[in-house]
Amino acid sequence: MKILKSITLFVIILLINTGCSTKHISVDKDREVHLSAKESNILYKYAKDDIESHAPMSGYYPLANHLDSLSARVMLAKVATKSIKLQYFTFHSDDSGRLLLHSVLEAAERGVKVEMLIDDIELNELDKLFASINNHPNITFRTFNPTNTRAYLHYVEIGLNSGTLGRRMHNKAFIVDNSMAVFGGRNIGDIYFGLDTKNYFIDNDILVAGPFVNELTNQFEHYFSSRFSVNFENIYKASIKDIKKKREIYKELLNSEEYKHFFDVVSKRSFVEKFRSKELPLYFASATLYYDMPEKIATDSKDRTHHIKGSVDKKYIPEKSLVIVNPYFIPNEESIKNFKDLRDRGVEVSILTNSLESTDGIAVYAYYSEYQEELLKMGVKLFETHPYAFKNELLAQAYNTEKIIPEAGLHAKTIIIDGKYFIIGSRNLDPRSRNLNTELIAVIENEELCEYEKKIFDYITTPQNAYNLTLECEEDDCEVLWHASIDGEDKVFDSDGDAGFWDKIKVFIAKLIPMKELL
Repeated sequence: MKILKSITLFVIILLINTGCSTKHISVDKDREVHLSAKESNILYKYAKDDIESHAPMSGYYPLANHLDSLSARVMLAKVATKSIKLQYFTFHSDDSGRLLLHSVLEAAERGVKVEMLIDDIELNELDKLFASINNHPNITFRTFNPTNTRAYLHYVEIGLNSGTLGRRMHNKAFIVDNSMAVFGGRNIGDIYFGLDTKNYFIDNDILVAGPFVNELTNQFEHYFSSRFSVNFENIYKASIKDIKKKREIYKELLNSEEYKHFFDVVSKRSFVEKFRSKELPLYFASATLYYDMPEKIATDSKDRTHHIKGSVDKKYIPEKSLVIVNPYFIPNEESIKNFKDLRDRGVEVSILTNSLESTDGIAVYAYYSEYQEELLKMGVKLFETHPYAFKNELLAQAYNTEKIIPEAGLHAKTIIIDGKYFIIGSRNLDPRSRNLNTELIAVIENEELCEYEKKIFDYITTPQNAYNLTLECEEDDCEVLWHASIDGEDKVFDSDGDAGFWDKIKVFIAKLIPMKELL
C-alpha cells in the first residue's frame, strides 16, 4: 500500500511539474520553410482533359462518396513518383488506415520521399507503429504539438495543459508529386470511409490537379517546418523487436481473406476505373486557399495575427442563397446578426448540422440548441442528420458481408454561396475552430461544381436522412418540431428528435457548465 501511494504521489508531482513548466515539446526554432516548390504535371495524364491548357485554373473532382475518397488516396499513393506529403488530425490503424499506410510504404520502397505530419491528440496509442514506419530511410514522420508523457498519461497531461496542449492542428491534406491532392473534412479511419460497424461519418472531400496543389504544398511546408512539428524519433524510438513484430502483424493482416476482400471492393470503385483509364473528369475553376499559421496554437485566442488571413471579398457575401453543412455549429452574436441581415435581404439560408442522436459532441449540441428557435423565426431552414441516414446504402455495400448498419453522424464542412462558390475544408463553425485549433479552407468558383454539391445537400437532407425542423407557434408560445421518415414512416417529434432521456439530461447539464469557448 505504501509503495502504491508513493507511486501515485510521484505521478501526481510529475504531472503537476509537467503542466507548470513544459508547455510544448518543440525544436528550438522554426526550420527553414521551403516555399519554392514548383507545379508538377507528372500525374496530369490521368485526367480526361488537358490540365495545363486550363492554367491558371485547376481541375477538381468531388469525393462525397466515402469509398471513392479512400480509393483516390490509395491510387495517388500507388502512382506517386517523387513525393507524398500527408497531413492529418487523426490517423487510425484500422482497415482503411492500414490500406493507405500499405500504399504509402510501397511508394517509399520505390524511392518516393514520404513526409507525414499527424497531430498528437490520439497518436500515443500508435507510438510503436509509427516509430517503426519512421525507421524507413525514405519516410520522415513528425507529430504536431506532442505531449511529454505517453500511454494513459498522455491525456492527463493534455487535460492539465489544456491552454496549450489542448490546441491542435486540424488541417487535412494528402499531396502527391505536387501534382494532385485530396483535401476536405475526412481524417484517416474506418469511421470516415463507411467501414466501421458502429458509427459512420457523413463527410466530403475533393481532389485537385493543377497549380492550386502548389498552394496546399506551401501550406504543408509551413506546418512541417514549424517548431511545433517534432521528429518522432524524439518522442518514441522503435526497437528492433518492435519493428520485426509490427512487420509480422502487418504482413499477416494484409494476407487475410477479409483484407483481400476489402481491397478488392475499393479497387473496383468508379473513381479507380476512371483514373486507370485516364478519363478522370474535372471541374475547372479558380480557387483561393485560406489557412491558419501554426503559431496560432501558441498565441492568445484573441490575437488574430496567425489566424486565417485575408478580409472577406465582397463577392463572397451571399446575395441569393447560402447553404451550410457543418457538424459542430455553435452560433455567436456576430453570426446570428449576419444570418438576420441575410434573411432581411431575402437571402435563402439552409443549414445542416448534427441532431442530438447523431452528434459525438453533446455539449456542442447543447449550445447550438439554444439558437434553434431564433434561427427558425428568421426563416432559416434547419436540418439535422439523424442516425438512420444512408441506412440502405450502407447495408448494400459489397464489403458489408455481415450486413451491420452503423449509426450515422455528420462530419462534412462545406458551404455553397449563390450557387457560384463552393467552400470546403477542415473548419467547423464553433469557437474551437475560430480561436484555438488550426484549420484550412478553400473557396472554389465553379457553378457546375456548386450544382453538383447542392444535389448532394438535397439528398442528405431528405426525410430519410435528416430531420427537418419547423416552428409551431400559438401567439408568443413557440415549439420546435422535428420531422423525419424513419423505416418508411413519417414521424414528428417535439423534443430533440428521437433522442433518449439520458441524452436530454446530458444536454441540460452541459448548458450549466460554462465551456462554450472550449468547444
